[in-house]
Amino acid sequence: AHELRTPLSNLMTHTEVVLTRARSREDYQENLYSNLDELRRMARMIDDMLFLAKADNGLVVPERQSIELNALCETLLDFYQLTADERGIRFVLSGDARIHGDPAMLRRALSNLLSNALRYTPDGGTIQLAIEAGEQGVSLSIGNPGVGIPEQHLPRLFDRFYRVDPARREGSPSNAGLGLAITRSIIEAHHGEIHCNSRDGWTSFDILFRSAD
Repeated sequence: AHELRTPLSNLMTHTEVVLTRARSREDYQENLYSNLDELRRMARMIDDMLFLAKADNGLVVPERQSIELNALCETLLDFYQLTADERGIRFVLSGDARIHGDPAMLRRALSNLLSNALRYTPDGGTIQLAIEAGEQGVSLSIGNPGVGIPEQHLPRLFDRFYRVDPARREGSPSNAGLGLAITRSIIEAHHGEIHCNSRDGWTSFDILFRSAD
């Protein structure tokens, strides 16, 4: 409730200030756009919270189909390539395997991890994605250099709304801190598991899909 109350309170205060006196058409338009941005942020937060509520009640059911994990990752890397190029960041993708899963859900989960990796990788760094088929299933690791996550925070990293510290924060003020919780819910809906390891200036999110082909 607090996460919704704060932006709603900000929106009401801002609107009340705007209405305290007559303003030009341009001023009204500028403030309306500002309010619209805040409303969109709240709408995204509500959508995320509804998704997690469905996941809590076992209502997130993947529409499974055969997926080449390498091709799925390539599609996401193409989307983020321009952002990476602007900062001299390189992607390295290795391995391949097939899994049965929901492409849209998995794109959402992996996109959360890639956007975080880009956010915390220093300019000129390399983000590594490694796919491997093993006895336990198919593993996917997404790793990046940069500011690490203190060990005491790792057990709670996937909790909704959990924040670590200003140096390693999941997103900006426009991010409610739900991305990693959603990622975990999606992976678990695919009978998988996800863990984070962070040490010696390297952080990786390691996924295991147990229902591999």
